[in-house]
Amino acid sequence: MDIAGIRLKNPVMPASGTFGSGQEYSGFVDLNRLGAVVTKGVSCVPWEGNPAPRIMETASGMINAVGLQNPGIDVFIERDLPFLRQFDTKVIVNICG
Repeated sequence: MDIAGIRLKNPVMPASGTFGSGQEYSGFVDLNRLGAVVTKGVSCVPWEGNPAPRIMETASGMINAVGLQNPGIDVFIERDLPFLRQFDTKVIVNICG
C-alpha cells in the first residue's frame, strides 16, 4: 500500500494521540505487524498540557482536553525514536506547533 509515496505493509495504523509513541502498547501489539506507528503529537518544546480535569464523561461519550501534553522533540529523539527504530514499521511523527 502506498500513501503519498510511502510504502506501507498494510493500512493499519493507530490514531495519533491514542497510542503514545508505541512503547506504551508494545507489550500488547506486535509493532512489526502495523503499517505504521503514528505518534502522539510532538512539539519543539515540552508542553504540560491542560490542568485537570482533562476528561469529562457525557451521556453520549466523553470530552477530552488533554492539551497535547508531551515531553518535546529532544526527549522524543533521545528516548522514543531509538525504541521505534527496533521495528520493521514506518513511523509517522505528529508534529504540533
